[in-house]
Amino acid sequence: MRQSAKWLVRVSAKVRRSFAPPSVLPDISPTRGEIGRHDCFCQSLMLQIVGRSSGRLDLPPRGGDVWQDRGGQRRARAAAIFVLCATLPANAADLPRIMSLNVCTDQLAMTLAAPGQIVSISDLSSDPGLSFMYKEAKSYPKNRGLAEEVFLARPDVVVTGTYTLHNTTDLLKHLGFHVEEFAYAQTLDTIPGEILRMGRILHREAKAEAVATNFETGLAAVKASVCGPAPTAIAYGQNGISQGAGTLADSVMRAAGLKNLAAELGYAGMAPFPLELLIEHRPDIVILPEQLSTAPSLADLTLKDPALRALKGTRFGHFVPEGAWSCGGPFVLEAVKALAKVRQQVSPCSTSGAPTQ
Repeated sequence: MRQSAKWLVRVSAKVRRSFAPPSVLPDISPTRGEIGRHDCFCQSLMLQIVGRSSGRLDLPPRGGDVWQDRGGQRRARAAAIFVLCATLPANAADLPRIMSLNVCTDQLAMTLAAPGQIVSISDLSSDPGLSFMYKEAKSYPKNRGLAEEVFLARPDVVVTGTYTLHNTTDLLKHLGFHVEEFAYAQTLDTIPGEILRMGRILHREAKAEAVATNFETGLAAVKASVCGPAPTAIAYGQNGISQGAGTLADSVMRAAGLKNLAAELGYAGMAPFPLELLIEHRPDIVILPEQLSTAPSLADLTLKDPALRALKGTRFGHFVPEGAWSCGGPFVLEAVKALAKVRQQVSPCSTSGAPTQ
């Protein structure tokens, strides 16, 4: 038993080394090289143990032949290899190495990828104002979206946004890289499909299916809780920019049981919304962006106008967690939940629980 234990330790070390060759660019590749294909290695070891290539199964045990079935050692070692291979970490599987150049694809990849599968993500992934997963992003290598970085890292797949780095994307395609472009999510109902698509790219379909299902279940639960009259709300950003119809913010507000004032008045997309119009219609909720104390801007002055604060009965606040509706992903559900909570405070459900119209 003691000899078998020592042998298993040696084999374990050999397996670990087999899928972690040195990388030519260790700072970009977190696995320090290609993800190994341990299945072939394990099968080779099993064949050696059972003696398939030499026909040793038909021979009687011989003293000194470590591959012969002396006291069941060969069968024990075969079983040990089977257990060892079955319990290898997910990053040892034959999965594509992926490099993300866009803050939205960064977060989808981080949500679904196996350990060691991500080569690098964009440097914007660390910005709390843009990335809901900025804390998780700290543990990944970063890139600046340059074609040179992709060329050196040699990922199997590059994922990016349709509005991101067109020159880089075209060049990478010309060089023969597999590039997958994701459109910016404008509505909640497109998010499950994007999750499933990223799962197929990563060969992580089961994980993607679970994440998409949880998102849809959570969203349905919030919608089912909506009742009472729908308060009016507006997402009011720097320089008075609002998010009207056709935006992800509009879709989130409606799912939370709110009426988007900008959309109600005919505004679409991201558009300037006159302060005078906001004061005239007196929305119940004004959703403000988080302001960076380290980078004051004249664009924030609109949000500090005394006329806004003079509105009686209007609730002002950030309300939405930072980065929660900057991109389409499962984390957008947190924005829906946050606004649904505010909606309940502004317009509590009546005892009849009549649905919001």
